Amino acid sequence: MISRRHSVFFKLHAFFALALIVLSLLFISALSEQKEQKFHLLAHRSMELSRILEEAPIRTCMEQNQELKEAGFRPIETLSPHCEPIPIPPPMRAKLQSRNVKVTIYKDHNGFVYALARENCTMYYRDTAEEPTYYFVWFLFFALLGGLVSMYLLLWSNLKPLKALYETIHHYGEGEEMSISHSNGKDEIALISNALSDALEKQNRLKKSRELFLRNMMHELKTPITKGKFIVELEENTPNITLLGKLFTRMEHLISQMAQVEKMHAFSLSTHPCSIKNMIESTIDNLLLNEENIEIQGCDREIEVDSALFTSALQNLIDNAYRHATAYPILIRCDAHKICIQNSGEPLKRPVEEALQAFVTERGDGGLGLGLYIAQSVCELHRFSLEYHYDEGIHYFCIRF
Repeated sequence: MISRRHSVFFKLHAFFALALIVLSLLFISALSEQKEQKFHLLAHRSMELSRILEEAPIRTCMEQNQELKEAGFRPIETLSPHCEPIPIPPPMRAKLQSRNVKVTIYKDHNGFVYALARENCTMYYRDTAEEPTYYFVWFLFFALLGGLVSMYLLLWSNLKPLKALYETIHHYGEGEEMSISHSNGKDEIALISNALSDALEKQNRLKKSRELFLRNMMHELKTPITKGKFIVELEENTPNITLLGKLFTRMEHLISQMAQVEKMHAFSLSTHPCSIKNMIESTIDNLLLNEENIEIQGCDREIEVDSALFTSALQNLIDNAYRHATAYPILIRCDAHKICIQNSGEPLKRPVEEALQAFVTERGDGGLGLGLYIAQSVCELHRFSLEYHYDEGIHYFCIRF
């Protein structure tokens, strides 16, 4: 499994969260800057309003309204119920209140209202030159946020097939059938998915062709071998007939080993709890071995395996130990973590890594050299390990869970 911090989706989420935080901080900073600029504009317009009335001669309220209207201040009848006075810094407040015209500033839902008190005339004005500076900041924020979210969703939708592709490949590695549908996308992930689908389809065709060839070959070989064994049984027991019977039996065993290899490469694992002792006893029966020459210790437990494949691994290891033992009994010992098959014998003539390869025989006994290779492959399919060591004339082949 991919760790969370290494996942491309985690990095995408982290990048989006970081971008969202940065955008929010920039938005708050822009709002603060706009608010400060608006307050400076408010102060400037208030001083301008006061100056106009201070420099103008005393006029009636109607004349005053007309002059201020030309300067961009629209008179209103009265304050709205939602108006609230704006706190003004002392220096600015002193300037506004030190003239003949007293200026007080209010704020409501529609903006700022200036209250001018001059002698007996108190009038209210709204500044028509005031611009909705906040609107641009909000528009820019939502535009960038919309673009960021859209890009995030687009990247998410493009990367989402990666997770399904990973899970499909993982299941394929576990032996399940794998099918990838062609994508109509033009991005790199779609191209990779389509290339993998084409490669998988080609591999499946080659796999089916190989399986068909092996099965046909084994079928065609089994028929004459069966007939040959039947004829041998009908003939008189002479040295040549006995040798011929052994040859037919050996050929039958080799075909059986090839069938086991074919099954392994089909990745058809079907695991369930199986008794180790039952599989060992079944192996001994299949090999027609003398039970008195085999000692079993501590194998009364179950293990999660494909019984058919794992029995074939045990069969090859036990058969190898039995045939090459220089003294009996051979020992099969189990514990919570491993199954060990022990037999006395001479040291291997080559490194064990070579002996575990296919078509490598140790003593030139006419076999295909598939026994240890099959055992090793079955262990790898189950994610077990096959270990070997030689100590004081004893060979130890251990399957560690």
